[in-house]
Amino acid sequence: MINITSVNEYLALHLQADFWSSLDDNKKNAAFKMAVDDVCGCLGITEIDPARIFQICAVGEQAVFLAEHYDSFNSARQITSEKIDGVGTREYNYRPLSAFSPRALAFLEREAGVLNISRG
Repeated sequence: MINITSVNEYLALHLQADFWSSLDDNKKNAAFKMAVDDVCGCLGITEIDPARIFQICAVGEQAVFLAEHYDSFNSARQITSEKIDGVGTREYNYRPLSAFSPRALAFLEREAGVLNISRG
């Protein structure tokens, strides 16, 4: 099982290091917990193996992604136009948002590839 120290170490030399270090501990812990749950759910495992580097990387990438983008997951509607002539009208655009960091997905694909067994 990993702890948030592993993620902090991973993100120390990351392009998002300043963003991550600026977060308060509660937000970091929440992002870490959600990232662990996401990665475990995706891989079908119950806990992250600290010896599996791709799992650690996926958790780190997912944690910083969630911390930065979580609010946008909850606001999927975006006004695309508005008309105010007597009776106003609004048009909304629903944009599908990926719940996973693209970099986390890349690490998850590598991890899953390591686990796949083929009988050829």
